[in-house]
Amino acid sequence: MTPYGGLTFFCVLALVLIPAVVLGLMGRGLRRYGVLATVALLLVIFDTAHARLLLLIFWVWQLALGGLSAALHRRSIGRWVRGCLVALALLPLAAFKIAALLPGLSVSFLGISYMTFRAVDALLDVWDGKVERFSPLDYSCFLLFAPAVSSGPLDRYRRFVGDLYRPVSGSEYAELVRDGVWRVMTGCLYYFVFGNLIWHFWLEALPDGGAGYWIGYFYGYTFFMFFNFAGYSRMAIGTAYLLGIRLPENFNRPFRSVDMKEFWANWHISLSSWLRDRVYNRFCMAAIRKKWFRNPHTSAYLANLLTMTLMGLWHGLTPGYLVYGLYHGAVLCGNELLDTRWKAFKKLKKRPLPRAVMTVVTFHLFAFGLLLFSGQLL
Repeated sequence: MTPYGGLTFFCVLALVLIPAVVLGLMGRGLRRYGVLATVALLLVIFDTAHARLLLLIFWVWQLALGGLSAALHRRSIGRWVRGCLVALALLPLAAFKIAALLPGLSVSFLGISYMTFRAVDALLDVWDGKVERFSPLDYSCFLLFAPAVSSGPLDRYRRFVGDLYRPVSGSEYAELVRDGVWRVMTGCLYYFVFGNLIWHFWLEALPDGGAGYWIGYFYGYTFFMFFNFAGYSRMAIGTAYLLGIRLPENFNRPFRSVDMKEFWANWHISLSSWLRDRVYNRFCMAAIRKKWFRNPHTSAYLANLLTMTLMGLWHGLTPGYLVYGLYHGAVLCGNELLDTRWKAFKKLKKRPLPRAVMTVVTFHLFAFGLLLFSGQLL
């Protein structure tokens, strides 16, 4: 069953959440009930024997790697061992992405991209010494957290575990309930109303071919993707709030961004910030520490290309996703170049008229990227 996809799922969700609300308002901890709620929702979401078997294998695989990493961390393992463990954690994701390209082989695994990156996040926290005690139960709750299992937001291990053990009073939980219900309601408005209206009365109504089709699709697909994805994220965040977990925000008025660096700080925030911390920053720090390049800006350019290419491939291995990632990497390199080489650029971004022009330009740069993402041009 598709999460947040219809009335049946919301009926099941209500049955699961009502006991959580009662316990939370009474000031009781939700950690134990959250485990039961996650198991119940996973059984609903992964509703076939095949899907449940895949989830079980994935969970056992990642749990074994997490436990092994925690054990080896105490022995100060080398970087190459860490790299091998990360590669093993990424292996299921790579296998399913490759299998999706093979003719005649129909395979799918709901949420594997998000769950895999959560697994890698936990491994990196263990090696960085940010996790004092590795708990298989806490790790499993984080890895398989049902409200965000299929499409995020992409949470962080330490932040999630902190919420698991943070005591919440009845009055504090009442605020979470208000915020959570509001997010679920507005998420439904975005997803089921605005998204469906744009799809049925805009995108499906476009004329066949010609300039009218491309212009209409260019704008319509951009707004559809926003309301569809932002709506889903709000529903997932609101559901998590009712279970006492404050999932991170995923959107913050992205279409008001003045350049692409600001845009990616406001669009799919959980993924872009994860890639920034786990890939971009680590690459730049390694390049500076080991003096890979004479020009310090070179590492930033290459890190942008690497990070955004990985972001594209994370969605899939088709040409559209690859070009989408490369395109955004190149645009961010151009943004970096303007920030560092043209002193007037930062001043222009603060003036009303140039800022308005740059905001319009940024929107169209992103919309063209989504056109590449859709596969319509390839």
